[in-house]
Amino acid sequence: MKSVEPGVATLSLPARPEFFRPGDVLQGGCAMTLADVTCWIAILSALGPEEPAVTVNMTTAFLGAARSDLTCESSLTRTGRRTIYGTATVTDDAGRQVSHHTLTYLRPGRQPSTQPGSPERAE
Repeated sequence: MKSVEPGVATLSLPARPEFFRPGDVLQGGCAMTLADVTCWIAILSALGPEEPAVTVNMTTAFLGAARSDLTCESSLTRTGRRTIYGTATVTDDAGRQVSHHTLTYLRPGRQPSTQPGSPERAE
């Protein structure tokens, strides 16, 4: 983790041999996973760790081949009662943008306990 501020996060992913495809290019899922996790941390930094959020949509545009460590910066564009929108940009070691992502998260709210005898359980 490089930095976190309310609603903004920057993370890095070191390139590892098992992440490379033929042609010495990082597999695209590396950038996508990094973007999703970085945006989720931006959400946690804005709402707190007790507020659940799950990814419901992610659109990815691959803009260039990645051949080195990756860095992702994500920020929230809108935080609603039920839906959160964010963007993420992934760059390589040279600062070249390799992908751009738009993400949508659902805020399902806290779920009641399903444990028998729990005061929150709806019987």
